[in-house]
Amino acid sequence: MFLTDSKEKNVKRMASNSADKNLIESCLDRFPGAWNQFVDDYIQLIFHAIHQVGFRMRYQLTSDDLEDITSEVFIEILKNDFAFFRSYQGESKLSTYLCTLVHRKAVHEINKRIRYQGANRSLGITEFDTPGIINDITSENVDENGIRDAISRLEIPHGRLIRMFYLEGLSYREISENLGVAINSIGPMLARAKLKLRALLA
Repeated sequence: MFLTDSKEKNVKRMASNSADKNLIESCLDRFPGAWNQFVDDYIQLIFHAIHQVGFRMRYQLTSDDLEDITSEVFIEILKNDFAFFRSYQGESKLSTYLCTLVHRKAVHEINKRIRYQGANRSLGITEFDTPGIINDITSENVDENGIRDAISRLEIPHGRLIRMFYLEGLSYREISENLGVAINSIGPMLARAKLKLRALLA
């Protein structure tokens, strides 16, 4: 019975890893719907992992924090032509591999917010005195006019998304209603827009 159970678990694990690799290969091949499938399959796992990090760090995450850290995770996955996917060897479940990335990004982003809030409190500045996009998009010394100029040079969909999220302060749900797209697609779309904006500011 033990050997049978062990073999059954191995078969299930191999089948799961095979499905993970097939999904990644579909994303790398730009197969229609593959990226959306990945987002649908793993968005709740990403949210949960971020919340766990916030809880362990005793940091009260806001909905904006959650959306932004999720966006940073998608940026990490997308950058360098899906380098994150290309490095996946299938030795562990994709969910385990992904959680490692989410944990690292969440710790980095939460620490950044803690440092930023501490510095602002010491200067008597509130979080609304400085455009959030400047601190989120780049650490370089870029003023607000430079940011707005770069946004104006983005292609229409990306520029519009950046303006709605950062300059108009719309939530993911409000943006999805405005654009007529699924709410789960806003994070990946925003990630791509931020990558393009960073390239213009480089």
